[in-house]
Amino acid sequence: MPANTPARTALQATKLLLAGAVLLVAAMTFNYLPQPYSTWPAIGSIPVSPELVVPALLGFVVVVEAFVEQFSIASVCLAIFGGLTFLLGVLSLYTLYAVESGGVFFIGFFSIIAGILFAVGVLLHTIVRTERFKTASKEIIDSILN
Repeated sequence: MPANTPARTALQATKLLLAGAVLLVAAMTFNYLPQPYSTWPAIGSIPVSPELVVPALLGFVVVVEAFVEQFSIASVCLAIFGGLTFLLGVLSLYTLYAVESGGVFFIGFFSIIAGILFAVGVLLHTIVRTERFKTASKEIIDSILN
C-alpha cells in the first residue's frame, strides 16, 4: 500500500465522516428524531435535502478516492456502487426540484437506502483494510487450522 499523502488522508477522513453522516441522517429520517433544521437547508435560493445530498457526496468522494489510491477489487466495486449512489442522488435532486409533474417521490427513498448500504460497505472496507484486522483474522485462521 502506498504511503499516506495529505490528499489520501483527507479523502479517507472525508469518506469516513460522510459515511457516518449518511447513517446519522438515515437514523433521523427513519426514526423520526428531531431534526436540527426546521426546513430544508438552502444554498442561496436552492433548497438542499440532506437525505439526498449526503449519500451523493459520499459516492462522489469514493469514486475520486478510487482514482487516487491503489486499485483493488474491493475499491473498484465500491467505486461502481459509489457512482450509482451519486447518480441516484443527482437524479433524486433533479426529480424533486426540476420536474413539474405531480406524483409520489420514491426515488429519494431508494437514494437513502442505497446510501445506507453504501455507508456500511465503506465502513466495513475500512475496517478490513486495517493491519489489526488482518493480523487478528490470520491468527484466528491459524488457530482453527492447528
